[in-house]
Amino acid sequence: MAKTTRRHIAGFGTLIRRGRIWWIRYSDHGQRREESTRSTDQRAALKLLRKRVQQIGKGRRIDPAAEERVSMSALLDALEADYQNNGRRSLDTLRFRLKPLREAFGQDRARDVTAARITEYVRDRLAVKKARATVNRELAALRRAFALAIDQERLSAVPRVRLMADNNARQGFVTPADFERIVAELPEYLRDVARFGYLTGWRRREVITLEWSGVDLDGQRLTLRRERSKNGQPRTVPFVGSLGEIIARRHAIRGECRYVFHRNGRPIRDFRGSWDNACEAAGKPGLLFHDLRRSAVRNLVSAGVDQSVAMRITGHKTVSVSSGIESSPTTTCGRAGTDGRGDQGDDRGKHFHQVAREGTKGGQTKGPATNRALGVPTEVFDF
Repeated sequence: MAKTTRRHIAGFGTLIRRGRIWWIRYSDHGQRREESTRSTDQRAALKLLRKRVQQIGKGRRIDPAAEERVSMSALLDALEADYQNNGRRSLDTLRFRLKPLREAFGQDRARDVTAARITEYVRDRLAVKKARATVNRELAALRRAFALAIDQERLSAVPRVRLMADNNARQGFVTPADFERIVAELPEYLRDVARFGYLTGWRRREVITLEWSGVDLDGQRLTLRRERSKNGQPRTVPFVGSLGEIIARRHAIRGECRYVFHRNGRPIRDFRGSWDNACEAAGKPGLLFHDLRRSAVRNLVSAGVDQSVAMRITGHKTVSVSSGIESSPTTTCGRAGTDGRGDQGDDRGKHFHQVAREGTKGGQTKGPATNRALGVPTEVFDF
């Protein structure tokens, strides 16, 4: 049997050698603590003992033995639970982001995931042609999981997770003519979804989760509730131009479904395959539904709407999303023609001019009183 060696360090605790490995024993507010140093070096053991005693003096409340047992799987589970408890609508997206993290780190203890391991993970993900933006989102989830572990006092220290420089900001725009070609290739149940997104600039999930409870047919306005908005801010938009026609068509086939946009009474889920196929057939491969948001801002600005106001309508928070609007050689609509149709002769220009000029309801002219009558916040449509 291997001999056990003990060495008492006055004011700190005890060093214990079991076999070749040194352990440390110390008192934490009257409770005995003991942990392995995983080292055969007595000086390293003494250094760890002093560190633990110093941490106790600073109010450290984490049991080292318990910290030793924390797994990465538990940290990722805790992150999911945090999203669920806080009603985060991106829970499904988070689970998608966590899948490769679970494959890489799920069997590890949290203390074994080092900055070097994370760098290796990044290299492996880039090696299989994953975009930097994709890997950054995965790293952001990992960083949040570690931060939550600190908040919940499960870990006392975590590795620093650095995101990569990402210059992959999308600049996709679609003209009215190209958009109509895409719509023609879409299944019938998705055409109004696309038209609504092109006019309002709302996000895909914001569009497909719009409920009739948010539509005021009498007041001719629709409201995106706070809990449905990605940025947490509610938005109200009046029925203007072809937007009212879309709502009228949807109301005619409303049935018992609570959603404005549905497929034979069933909620619309993921339609990326149908969208990609339509874009390919229309000669616009690679265009994302999300690119309609930039197009909406561009259309509004081209129609004379102040860019900051346009961004509040669409829910954008940064001006970078609409970069290139003013410098683009071809505006989408509005300024290119005196009839507001632009060089494509499309009715989109008329719609956006109506947004900018809204205020004629009931014979009133634009201004704060008109905006109040419309039920739209003055600060949003006070052009």
